[in-house]
Amino acid sequence: MVDLITYSPSETQSLGRLIGTLLPKSSILGIDGSLGSGKTCLVQGIALGLGISSDTHVTSPAYTLIQQYPIQHTTLIHIDFYRLDSLRSADLMLFEELFSHPEHIIAVEWASKFLSELVADFLKISISPGSKQNHRIFKISSDSTAYAQVLRRLSDSYVHAGA
Repeated sequence: MVDLITYSPSETQSLGRLIGTLLPKSSILGIDGSLGSGKTCLVQGIALGLGISSDTHVTSPAYTLIQQYPIQHTTLIHIDFYRLDSLRSADLMLFEELFSHPEHIIAVEWASKFLSELVADFLKISISPGSKQNHRIFKISSDSTAYAQVLRRLSDSYVHAGA
């Protein structure tokens, strides 16, 4: 597990950018945190790290459920489970199709609701408030060896701008 702290939304986005640069193809990220904790801000940074243009407006898919952002040889799939109370068979078929694509990088907000029912291996990112406004504590982990190098490199290379 890697524990990191950010002190502003821009640092949260910078952390996301770093994560985006470290992800292998076919990555799945499960992101959890309370409302306003910075989940979408983190995904915006991940998108930048993956090479999505800063002109692309990455938004929360809370109302649309899924947003897709094409990248050179892959697609960032941004999913938000917030408004789902259960998974219907149509939902399961859609998610199975998305999660089975070998080139997708998938970021799921409110992941603890259903993600472990859909896939076994993913990078878990938990966001909680810090001691001051805009401080965020990130606990990043995975039970999968597929993400061991990501965790190691993240731990070695993340430097925040200031306390």
